[in-house]
Amino acid sequence: MKFYLAVPVIAFALAGCIEKEAGDDGFAKAVSAVSEVKINAESPDMAVKSWWRLRDAEIALDNELCQYGLKRAKNYSQKVSELSTEEIFTGPRCPKSVMTFDRKITNVEVQSDTRAVVTAQITNTTAPEDGASLDYDDRKAKEQGDPFRYVLEREGKEGKWKISQVLNMPSYARKWEEVFKQPAPLNNRWVYENYQ
Repeated sequence: MKFYLAVPVIAFALAGCIEKEAGDDGFAKAVSAVSEVKINAESPDMAVKSWWRLRDAEIALDNELCQYGLKRAKNYSQKVSELSTEEIFTGPRCPKSVMTFDRKITNVEVQSDTRAVVTAQITNTTAPEDGASLDYDDRKAKEQGDPFRYVLEREGKEGKWKISQVLNMPSYARKWEEVFKQPAPLNNRWVYENYQ
């Protein structure tokens, strides 16, 4: 069983803990890249393109935070490896490469002075990891990508456009699905297997 280190580590970054301790050039560059993202929300398409630049900067930052988390969890991973074989636990891991995406706007529909919908086709251009297999359907789906819809709103004619909803239609779906959903409070009913 393989795990990707989750990114609750961001809480530490916001508190400034990682920045003080990391001293890592990659982390500093990732933080700087987020700061350097130029935001342009003058039109719906420019707002979406700014969103994509920010998301790409977040991917790089998440990767650096993951690497930092691995260094901090090294003692834990060593102790777990003393008690289990690799079939059960290989330790937390980070993606081997930073994910990349090809994004193309296919339609911009300004529905009113305060609402617009931007449709895009997005493909994951990250190479498969060593040992990963892609059958014909996987390759076809990877090449085709998924359509996304961004609903934008603004307050009045002079306001800046803001993304209020992101929807996608994955290859397995037949209708638009909301991407960002507010998490429901946990009822803690489940005995999560990976913690046992």
